[in-house]
Amino acid sequence: MDSGIFIGIDHGGTTTTALVFDPERGKLSSHSIPMPKRMPQVGWVEHDPEDFLQSSLGAASGALKKAELSWSDVQGIGFANQGETSMAWTSGGGMGIGPALSWEDRRNSDICDALAAKGVDALVRERTGIHLDPYFSATKFRWLIDNVAEIKSALDKGTLRLGGTETYVIDRLTGGEVHATDSGTASRTALFNLRNMIWDNDLLQALDLHEQTLPEIRPSCGDFGLASHPDFGGVKIAITADVVDAHAALFSQGCQDNTVVKATYGTGAFIEVNTGTTPVEPDGKLPVFIAWEIDGRVDYTVEGGVFSVGSAIDWMVRSGWLSSAKASSDMAFSVTDSGGVSMVPGFTGLSAPHWESNARASITGLGLDTEPGHIARALLDGIAFQCADIVHALNTKLNGSIQEVRADGGPSKNCYLMQRQSDLLNMPVLVSREPDMTALGAAYLAAIGAGQMTTRDVVAIKQDADIYEPSMGTDERTDLWAKWQTSVHDVCKRIKA
Repeated sequence: MDSGIFIGIDHGGTTTTALVFDPERGKLSSHSIPMPKRMPQVGWVEHDPEDFLQSSLGAASGALKKAELSWSDVQGIGFANQGETSMAWTSGGGMGIGPALSWEDRRNSDICDALAAKGVDALVRERTGIHLDPYFSATKFRWLIDNVAEIKSALDKGTLRLGGTETYVIDRLTGGEVHATDSGTASRTALFNLRNMIWDNDLLQALDLHEQTLPEIRPSCGDFGLASHPDFGGVKIAITADVVDAHAALFSQGCQDNTVVKATYGTGAFIEVNTGTTPVEPDGKLPVFIAWEIDGRVDYTVEGGVFSVGSAIDWMVRSGWLSSAKASSDMAFSVTDSGGVSMVPGFTGLSAPHWESNARASITGLGLDTEPGHIARALLDGIAFQCADIVHALNTKLNGSIQEVRADGGPSKNCYLMQRQSDLLNMPVLVSREPDMTALGAAYLAAIGAGQMTTRDVVAIKQDADIYEPSMGTDERTDLWAKWQTSVHDVCKRIKA
């Protein structure tokens, strides 16, 4: 097969990023464009499905232009999708119907509560390895069918298609010929049997969903059809990889065993460990997913997510608490402590290991002597604690195997946050200097899917990183953890009051 270049496309929460990669020369360019997002009411976060197609094309065209290349130079495309973001459209390459419900969206909470009352949560945990929560796709699909008349009509006509961000884009680019996703993405729906690797019929029945509306399951690297579009100048381009965004970053970070935890900081933070070819036993607290399926081998991962990281910082900027996201690190370093201010930034609920979907953000301890630096410090500390909570839970689950954290994503450039992460965990944090690790992972996987690279080739690539070593004393760390646990307890207690 002739050599060529590959494009990795990352569907982020606030931007779509495309990266041009040459297996011989490495990264050639990248380009990001905004991903529009709407929040029509409290707890609702949505996109226009078509924006995922248009932003993918726009970001990729921009990256190719920077590299002085054209679509005819592209040998393969790989997608890193948003995982749980869910939408509907019609067969034959039809456009989206209704909104794309973001992974941040909580409008399906009542559906989850009703299913839990029937005992479906236990079935979800047993079959899928994950928790029944509004975060996951199954109840988002159910909400769309129940609340958008055109979607229900398409179901009745037998033309309805359901899926995630990349499934929609692949369907549109292949003119409806390919309605597919990879097993790792399917494992994040709460409908996929983790061990049998199929859509679970009992769960489909419990949610009154139909397998024919769901995408075909394919390996993460391989054939996802031929993409065509007027922008391509008459050429057709193979789509050779599909993977969840968090899993793409895990792959590009070279995380092939359970000694290293990967933490991608973006709109949220997604922290996971590769557990190899055997899934850990699900406990209902830490979701167990398929990471990827390559050359007949299935790797599993156990993960925890913090739903509000970049979004929490952005909210603080919009509200006037912080001058800018970039300035938050210097502001936090400008004071010696938080001045008694404590913040739990659970803007869209608390995820693992607490799973309190109705939690709201909390800030306490404000006084007339409170300075902007105290607020910045409390916010970044709250993010660091939530992430550290997950790393601790993962390490407990894996009997203490984790030795270091490999971090990437926009907020990982925040020096205060990363130093605090290292101090609270008492372990080194290695922050990748490559800003687009997720898109890079998608490009690596696309090259593997086209037969131009192997997993071994990717592992051999060394990523440049800035290293943060712990510098906090044991007594201070213990005291801070005790205060944090009290703050989280108070938030959870308010929900139940």
